[in-house]
Amino acid sequence: MVFIESRGFTKRLLELAKDKADEVLGNMQRDLLQSPLRGSVVPGLAGIRKGRARNPGRGKGKRGGFRYLYLFVVRKNHIHLLFLLDKDEQEDLSQPERVILRRLVAEIETLSTRD
Repeated sequence: MVFIESRGFTKRLLELAKDKADEVLGNMQRDLLQSPLRGSVVPGLAGIRKGRARNPGRGKGKRGGFRYLYLFVVRKNHIHLLFLLDKDEQEDLSQPERVILRRLVAEIETLSTRD
């Protein structure tokens, strides 16, 4: 399995998790290695799934932690980590964020068909 982080994901990970970023990322990756289809598919986002990750700085479990969006490209065995937010930060994605994510998925799909 190959994990690919978007710039936006990495930036948010460092902003939100600070010195615990490696721990948070490692936990996400372990969860996804066990079950890459674990997250629920987000309607209208071209196969993007939503996962939860523990926020060690908050001392709560996954429910009180981070939300992340990812795309599992089965034929390549790649997981693209696309977006990260804190549970209390926002309820839903804005329309412009949704447009950007759909475009990103289209680009990933195009690139993943090339060999």
